Amino acid sequence: MLERYLQWNRQVSKWLWLVVIVGLVASLPLGIKRIQTERSTKNVELVFDYRDLLEASQYKPNPADYLNQQLTRLKNVGVGTMSVYEASLEELKYSRSIQVFTQNEYSAMTGKPIVPNENFTYLLFTSNAAREKLQPLIENVYRKRLNVEVRSWSYNNQNGLIITLPYEEANTKPLPPDPITLDKLHNQLGFQILARLSNRLQPFSAEEFESTLKTLSDYGVKRIVFDGVAVTGYDEEPEDSHVKEVAHLMVKYGMGTGAIERLKAPQRGFTVQFVDRLQGNAVRVFPLFDTEVNLKPDVIADKLVLAVKDRDIRLLFINTKSAKDTEKGFMNDYMDNIIESLEGPKGAVERIEGFGYKLGEAHAFVEYGKAIAWLKVFVLIGAVALIAITVGYFFPLLVTLLFAVGVVGVLGLYGLSASIALQAAAFGAAVCAPTWATLHAIRSIQAKAATNPRIGTAIVVFLRTTVMTFVGIAYVVALLSGLSYYLVLEQFRGVALLHLLPIVFVGLYVLLFNGETGIRGVVKRARTLLAMKISILWIVLAGVVLGGLWYYLSRTGNEGQASNVEKMFRALLEEKMGVRPRTKEFLFAHPLFIVGAYLLMRYRFAAFAFIGAVMGQLSLVDTFAHLHTPIYISALRVMYGVIVGIVVGLAAIGIWNLLARSWKRWSPSLLKE
Repeated sequence: MLERYLQWNRQVSKWLWLVVIVGLVASLPLGIKRIQTERSTKNVELVFDYRDLLEASQYKPNPADYLNQQLTRLKNVGVGTMSVYEASLEELKYSRSIQVFTQNEYSAMTGKPIVPNENFTYLLFTSNAAREKLQPLIENVYRKRLNVEVRSWSYNNQNGLIITLPYEEANTKPLPPDPITLDKLHNQLGFQILARLSNRLQPFSAEEFESTLKTLSDYGVKRIVFDGVAVTGYDEEPEDSHVKEVAHLMVKYGMGTGAIERLKAPQRGFTVQFVDRLQGNAVRVFPLFDTEVNLKPDVIADKLVLAVKDRDIRLLFINTKSAKDTEKGFMNDYMDNIIESLEGPKGAVERIEGFGYKLGEAHAFVEYGKAIAWLKVFVLIGAVALIAITVGYFFPLLVTLLFAVGVVGVLGLYGLSASIALQAAAFGAAVCAPTWATLHAIRSIQAKAATNPRIGTAIVVFLRTTVMTFVGIAYVVALLSGLSYYLVLEQFRGVALLHLLPIVFVGLYVLLFNGETGIRGVVKRARTLLAMKISILWIVLAGVVLGGLWYYLSRTGNEGQASNVEKMFRALLEEKMGVRPRTKEFLFAHPLFIVGAYLLMRYRFAAFAFIGAVMGQLSLVDTFAHLHTPIYISALRVMYGVIVGIVVGLAAIGIWNLLARSWKRWSPSLLKE
């Protein structure tokens, strides 16, 4: 039985290459469809937060003139959309549609004594037109929805309402978007409107929500970006949640939504299922936070341009704020900063258009490839084969068993949860491809080791290894394609492990498995290593290696921090090359790979260089694992890194040869002394 298995194992090991190739071929149409999806819309929509502008106007001597001036400036530089939130008493006060008074202010104004048992909110309409449009909205929310007593009153021929709640509480209740503001922005000034609706008014009323959508639809609203921590209608108790109804009504009125980037936590209720119910009508939103508007205009412009070019974002949401500038002695609204970041040759608008995009209403991506999604089954099996081949470098006898069990397991998991199966296979391929390619490079060099190392051979081995790593890249792109990944509702998982495991696997191979043909030799080598005497030098070296590894891992992911010098260097590369290659690739890992391949032709110890060099190969996969980045941008980034890495590698080989010749020349005399 064992002998038959060994025969099967030898045959299967040969045929697994064919399975990997079949998976690679199946991945190509899926990759092409993803490129079509990325290119299905080129519109970029600039949205400005009108509420921020309204608040800033309160610090100006002529608020109405200030608003009109800033709205004109924004429109002239390409901002075509204003965001309008649910109204509040304070916002209506800022708009000069109502005057609002607390109990004490009411008493002082009317001369009536304060009633100990009353703490109400008093408002007066500033015009009959404001009263006609706003009074029904206010009464509907407070009287009908919240069962709060609302009374009429007047003062100096102004009509108003008394809301029997303290002002602080009354102001927390959201009202429907202000129709006066909507009319001004859309009908008079020609802005598109983006609505910001919240989940604050409870309990949810489908009837009122539909009424709000109908009103917004009359003003041309086509997209709602939810305000706050949850989608409108969301409830933690599934039976009380109304997210399905919200999606249904949004589809009825032809409205989509937006997934906001850079939030501390995703908005509750904003799920793959919610977007599916919206028929995929969702775009990603990049917010320029009010904490960033004090940055230099060129830095703001870089953020906006990179969001579009490198992250496939189609809706840029710009906030601002008013803050005291104690040095200059005035309230700074940062509008000059924002305008400068948008206009001119170095501004975001012209640069975005220079990359082939155009300003206009943001549209959702058209998802291509659904009809050929069945090809992912072949890619899944190919990923299992790739994993089995990689394990074969360590334990050849397990290849057939691992492949058989893996295929059954991944197909079974695919039937239960396609998403988990695809993500698991993508992670396995992402880890194994750079590992497999690097181990193959080590073996191929050692099998043809020459007395005189050749630079050309080292370059060829590096390029061949990079091509082999692209098998894993193709698998990741094909397996994790779909609207949920473009919107970052789902994403590649295991980034930290991807940056660690190939290094560990290559390290284990070099230390224990390199040159060994059986498990006994591996065990013997492990015992030898464990029995070695440890010197202080070994401890120092181990500390340096671990410290470097910790620093390397701390730099992975979006949370990694860079120094100011490095940020300046990155900005320079971005400016000069258009797409910035990864520093760790072209300055460290790729040159180390080339030098290691060059030296391994003569020195066996050079295999240790590949423990660090595999960082470059796994970084290639990680670049494409950023599924929100356009494929052509990732391809350019990789290509630039490879080209510059080869140049730096050649320079490093030249320096090594110079040092080696110098050592041969001068070491005899130094040793004599």
